[in-house]
Amino acid sequence: MKATHVRFARSATRHRVSKESILHVIIHCGLHFDEPPPASDAGVADPRLLFLGDDADGCPLEVIVVESSDAELVVIHAMPLRNKYKQQYEEAKTWRL
Repeated sequence: MKATHVRFARSATRHRVSKESILHVIIHCGLHFDEPPPASDAGVADPRLLFLGDDADGCPLEVIVVESSDAELVVIHAMPLRNKYKQQYEEAKTWRL
């Protein structure tokens, strides 16, 4: 992943996570996970990049991003960490910057 620019889809802030918090997680998480698109998104073939980390205030977040063909990251989802990502969140802790 080598992004030159980050863009935010309208859905990125639906859960009231600020763009600053989202960027903090992306920059500092150190490790991201590849995640296939959900089955309900059959028309979208792009894999998702899952970033798990804490914002500047220590709140654990999950951030999902799609990488465009021109190396732009498009944030499509961000919210407080759910239990389904807890194990990966713990794994990613050792990689944080």
